[in-house]
Amino acid sequence: MKVIRRVKYYAIRLFRINAGAHKVALGLVTGFLPCWFPTFGIGPLLSITLTKLFRGSTVAAVIAAALGSFLWPLLFYMNYATGRILRGPNHQADVPKAIEEVEFTETLTFLERLGKLGVDFFLGSTVNSILSMVIGYFLFRYLFQKLRPTVLKRLRKH
Repeated sequence: MKVIRRVKYYAIRLFRINAGAHKVALGLVTGFLPCWFPTFGIGPLLSITLTKLFRGSTVAAVIAAALGSFLWPLLFYMNYATGRILRGPNHQADVPKAIEEVEFTETLTFLERLGKLGVDFFLGSTVNSILSMVIGYFLFRYLFQKLRPTVLKRLRKH
């Protein structure tokens, strides 16, 4: 019950931001952008910096960064899956069968796969972040331009 109440509070706060639809949408997408990448604790700082750089709403950026901090396991999996789809399923290393080369080959195969995992992740995070910024910007801008009064009414009732 407490979580639902908190989500409702932040949704109301987001829709009550005294800024234009462009500024709020820009704040949301720039605030969420670092969530697609492993930022090692500086994600919220990056979110605020990017938002100020692009002149978006800082409050919206903080809300988006907070949401992204809970979603990062899902986002990271989506990055890997997207990269793997884009590179195709047949990019894994072949394992040689010679017995005398097992240890060295296993190490090379592991490192090769780890490198390919990194390439998949980087490619996926780049594509996902660009798509989420473009689609998210237009979606949130529309939402704030057209539906702000309706959404606020519904949030107040429940």
